[in-house]
Amino acid sequence: MQLHPSSPPLDDDSTRLVAVGLTAAGALPFAGGLLDTLVSDGSWLITVQIYGAVIASFVSGIHWGAAMFAAPRMAPSLLVVSNVMALLAWIGALIAPEIGFFLLAVVFTALLLIDRLLYRDGILPSWFFRLRLAVTAAVATACILLGVTA
Repeated sequence: MQLHPSSPPLDDDSTRLVAVGLTAAGALPFAGGLLDTLVSDGSWLITVQIYGAVIASFVSGIHWGAAMFAAPRMAPSLLVVSNVMALLAWIGALIAPEIGFFLLAVVFTALLLIDRLLYRDGILPSWFFRLRLAVTAAVATACILLGVTA
């Protein structure tokens, strides 16, 4: 695999389409968990809570990767904050769903704020930030509703 410095990563249409599709698919378990709590017995609640921690950890990993391209003043704090977010997400998976989903909503929102800084500094492309904004709105809302209905 050869890197082309003249074109930003993930900047071709086919790659963007795959990223959008996978991101949308990644949000489906939150919607399914909400549907399960509304029309069934909520037996998938804990599974979705753990899934939320996995996804938040994944996004934190994206931030670790972004730290390689961040300004030297930003990279150390980006590494630390992304670890703190991953740890908070796992706490959110281990505590009662009524509180854990609210914590996950906060974590996803905080990760989006980090993405905003990365976008502002030119590390993340605009299409990726818009994608993260849309999916975070959906996932954080689902987490809040899951916390309320738990």
